[in-house]
Amino acid sequence: MVSGRMFLWTKSQVYDTVSSYGSVYLERCHQHEGRARAVKEIKKSVVSGQELDYARELEAIVKFSNPKHAHCFVRSDSWFELDDAVFIVMEFLGLGDLQRYLSRPLPEREARQILGHVLEGLGYMHDNGFVHRDLKSGNIMVVSGGPDWFVKISDFGISKRRQQDVTTLQTLQRGILGFAAPEAHGFSRDNSVSTYSFSVDLWSLGAVAYKMLTNTNPFESFPSLLLKECGVFDCGQELILKLMSPLPADRPTAALAARHSWMTMDIKAVVRDLPENGPLVHSDCATTTSVASKAWTLVGTSTSDPLVGRLQK
Repeated sequence: MVSGRMFLWTKSQVYDTVSSYGSVYLERCHQHEGRARAVKEIKKSVVSGQELDYARELEAIVKFSNPKHAHCFVRSDSWFELDDAVFIVMEFLGLGDLQRYLSRPLPEREARQILGHVLEGLGYMHDNGFVHRDLKSGNIMVVSGGPDWFVKISDFGISKRRQQDVTTLQTLQRGILGFAAPEAHGFSRDNSVSTYSFSVDLWSLGAVAYKMLTNTNPFESFPSLLLKECGVFDCGQELILKLMSPLPADRPTAALAARHSWMTMDIKAVVRDLPENGPLVHSDCATTTSVASKAWTLVGTSTSDPLVGRLQK
């Protein structure tokens, strides 16, 4: 109900479940043709007697749906719950996620542009004590595509509130192998390390950057050699390898990464020196569209109306 008016929304397309805990589907408005919204359904319990803790996702959504952060995060206007599930109403982004655009390497300038958008969002999250913990190309939504990219961070399903200078216990190993930091999967040079914090997001972003520039997941080949083969500037190689340092303490913060020389240099002036057809394409490393991408890759107009459970800003 908005200003005395009731809007009727109909589920028009259901996609594969994002995980065993929920799914994302498209709803269309009866009163306004062409208006659509994405709705994420989170099951309260998958195993009998064990309820899922969805409060942290709602906390992150409330925090980052503020207009101040609208350019960095997928916006949610409302949420409501039934006995067995919670439903989160989100803005609809018809271009889908970044993963579907990575069938070949992106130009270095465009990859850097995307990296800058995500670094700004991570800076907001970390400054407010949140760790995303599942940053990957499937959780970066495209508002507008290249050559002038505009992207937003999505899916706070495993985000964790973290107090300053306090690490998060690894009670659950989270994230997707290939994009998740080594310590998130229990791998560390220091066997005594049992915690992780903000730095896991920087490692994941380094993996996303590597994927954008090479069309290869990290460590399918030796990282620095393939970056060089794809024509990435030395300072760009340096930043990506720093982001993916095995030791969390050696990774830069989001703020420091955003100020790195590769992020501020003028790439346009030298892009003409690259091969006409762009960097080498490793088609054998192309990946299929992720389940998350299927759930978000819809056709329509980006609109969303509050229905019930207005988020408290």
